[in-house]
Amino acid sequence: MAGSKIVGYLGPPGTYSQQAVTQHFGREEAPVNRYSFIPLQTIADCFSELKKGELSYAVVPFANSTNGAVKFTYDLLREADPRPSVIGRTDVPVAHYVLASETTIRKIKDHGEQIVRRVYSHPQVWTQCTKYLFEHFVDAEKIDRDSTALAAQQAATEDNAIAIASSAAADVIDVEVYETNVQDVEGNYTRFLVLEPYVDGQKRTELDRWVAEEIEK
Repeated sequence: MAGSKIVGYLGPPGTYSQQAVTQHFGREEAPVNRYSFIPLQTIADCFSELKKGELSYAVVPFANSTNGAVKFTYDLLREADPRPSVIGRTDVPVAHYVLASETTIRKIKDHGEQIVRRVYSHPQVWTQCTKYLFEHFVDAEKIDRDSTALAAQQAATEDNAIAIASSAAADVIDVEVYETNVQDVEGNYTRFLVLEPYVDGQKRTELDRWVAEEIEK
């Protein structure tokens, strides 16, 4: 969209980061939306592109209510000079779905869950779905991916493989939903920060000061 402000986030599309962007800025395709959303490969890319002026805003994960601080983001905020301005925060509920190809789900229904050999997800997800994985897929190999969306992409192309990912991944990736809300704890959420470039002489906000205190704890 010509003249729109560019928002960067940790991609690919279908991640919880994308959900945070939509939650804060609205859906990109909405007629009145003045923002364009750009998926980036790493959290560090969000910071570097923001500093270079390629982005108007960056949305990055800051902490999870179960797993605690997102170390990469904390480190980048500590190291940034100047530190980006924090202009907003948004909490995204964590609701993990079991996703797989249509073929794999048909096999599960015909032959049972024991046919699943591999489970893909982001490393933080394993501790959030311990009970479900033990009860349903205890013998399957657990394989890390850099995001839940990448995990869903992998499961979409493999037989006898599933992914633990968000409902947003099912909306943009060619997978089917096998089961919903498999997380151990209800009410789990990830807090995201909305960043913009710091301008010399700009007054730090209360939110800026809160983040500064958090990253130095």
